[in-house]
Amino acid sequence: MAPQFSKGETVRYKPIGGPDSNTPESVGTIIDVLTEPGVQADRHVNASEEDPRYEIENANTGKTSAIYEKNIIGRESAASEDPEE
Repeated sequence: MAPQFSKGETVRYKPIGGPDSNTPESVGTIIDVLTEPGVQADRHVNASEEDPRYEIENANTGKTSAIYEKNIIGRESAASEDPEE
């Protein structure tokens, strides 16, 4: 299975506890998609084509995290962004 999300996309995700946790959602931009074991967000991750990891930069903090695909809730819609004045 190929990754469902791509580098450069802005997504909503749960950084801790999985998609069904009570953890608040975060919003961030995917800066890398890893489909093989390697280093991402300064951590060793066992990614694969079937279980990709996404390096996401948090929109509020600027910090990066390696996130499982199952923890990504969906794409952030343009309508939820602040309109330009």
